[in-house]
Amino acid sequence: MKQQGKILSSVSLVHAITDGSTAVISILFPIFKELFKLSYTQVGIITGGGLFITLVAQLALGRLADGKNVNTFLLTGLLFTSVSLVLLGFSTGFATLLCFIFFMRFATSFFHPIGIGWISRTYKKGRLDWAMGIQSGAADLGAFLAILTTLSITHLTNWTVPLYGWAGLCILGLVCSGALTSRLPKELMIVPKESKKHSFKELARDAMDRMNTIRLLIPAFMISGASWGVIITYFPLLLTERTTLSLPVIGVLVALWAGIGSITSLSYGRIRIHIRRKKLLVASYITIGVLSVSLVFLTHIILLTIAMILLGIAVFLTYPALFSFVSEVTHESVEGWTFGLTFTFQTGGGTILLFFGGVLSDLFGIWMPFALLGVLSLLLCLILLAYYQKPFAQTKS
Repeated sequence: MKQQGKILSSVSLVHAITDGSTAVISILFPIFKELFKLSYTQVGIITGGGLFITLVAQLALGRLADGKNVNTFLLTGLLFTSVSLVLLGFSTGFATLLCFIFFMRFATSFFHPIGIGWISRTYKKGRLDWAMGIQSGAADLGAFLAILTTLSITHLTNWTVPLYGWAGLCILGLVCSGALTSRLPKELMIVPKESKKHSFKELARDAMDRMNTIRLLIPAFMISGASWGVIITYFPLLLTERTTLSLPVIGVLVALWAGIGSITSLSYGRIRIHIRRKKLLVASYITIGVLSVSLVFLTHIILLTIAMILLGIAVFLTYPALFSFVSEVTHESVEGWTFGLTFTFQTGGGTILLFFGGVLSDLFGIWMPFALLGVLSLLLCLILLAYYQKPFAQTKS
């Protein structure tokens, strides 16, 4: 296997296990809510607070990893994720669940700015859209498998069994990824960066300059991050409250969303040949907006199935498209720092919407997170259409 292929395979494997591990926790919230007597506000605190931990950690780790061995960071994240999943099995209530999920959110923060940055750097000169689609699709496949099996396994055994199973997969992935990358030249894993120390003021100014180059995409990252969090967290809770569907069936519906998303991401490179990124983004956010609002009213299983299929296409098309836009305007020496910044907004959108979604669900109903997501997505479409003739991302001057 060529060196580029080894990097893509390793990063895709780590991404699949990382997102799968995260999805296991998210799909278990109907169980957690019943088992630990959680309110929707407490669900929002756990999920939103966990994403805030991710937000801060991704920014710090992305900056820290530039100029260092990125593979070591990715494997360390897998090890920590395995430990956090084991600890989650010992949760006894809101407080312990909160602490262990916060630790897991820190552990899974290692991947996104570092792994995506590594792919960006490796494929910047060719097949960028294809590579971004492959690694994103692998992550969606991991999430699909986790969502498809978790509630069924829980129904047949115990809610801790999926946690321990994915903890074992983390260790297996660590071994396989280590084997794939063990003989790679160091220059492929370590990119020299400027050795000068920067003050906090200089870092803040640099961050503002980089954000300015992608200012039109910032709200897009936020909506995409919120879409993942709202659907995987609140959709099972919505179905549990408003339908008579069993938990395994609910798991299959959410898995359908992730499975279609996986196929879509893996096909992104081919889709991109025929449709411009700008058109893909606008069409995706219109679809997310309309369907999210429709979930406020839908209860029929067939209509819910159609909605989840279309949402799977729309939501998961946005990730590789956004990553590719950013990669094209980012120098390889600051991939981790730049993607750390972009994931700050992606995670920040999820943090805000998950927290307020929980609070508003207690006040008005479980449909509120979807109403918020839908309205914000449609507003984003108006912004993108207003600036459609301008570049969505520019090179830092």
